This record gives sequence, C-alpha cells and structure tokens, in this order.
Amino acid sequence: MAQTINKVALVEKLLLTDAFSTHTKKYTTEFVEDFFKMIADEVIAGNTISIPGFGKIATFVRQNGVKKPKFTAFKEFADAVKAS
Repeated sequence: MAQTINKVALVEKLLLTDAFSTHTKKYTTEFVEDFFKMIADEVIAGNTISIPGFGKIATFVRQNGVKKPKFTAFKEFADAVKAS
C-alpha cells in the first residue's frame, strides 16, 4: 500500500544510502531542509528547477495573475509511475 513519506522518513531513507551512511541524522536533516529551501527560493525568484529524468518545478501564473508553484513530470518519470 502506498504511504506518505514525510521529511523524517526521507531522512531515514537517505541515511541508508552510501552517500549519507557516514553522516549524522542531524547533518542529513539539515541537508534535506536546505535542499528544499533552495528549490523553494529559486522558484519564488521566478527560476525553473529542471531535473533530468524527474521533472521541473516552476512558477505558473493563472489568468487572474495568481502565482502558483507547478511540478511537471518528465516522460521518463511519468512512464515509470504509470508502469508501477
């Protein structure tokens, strides 16, 4: 069954990877917080975050002028989700 992965669970999963296995939980938590803050700051500034094989996050302006963040999955990621 699908589950929601929150920040704490994401940190726990990262700690199991080779890249973070030698780091502390505090360090990994700070990395996750800094990473998502950087993404938010860039999108708020009007920039687009584009991650090959995953998707892009950009600011979308509705017809009424309201700005919203928008995630667009790239084909490779969308196809993998459909196939699961």
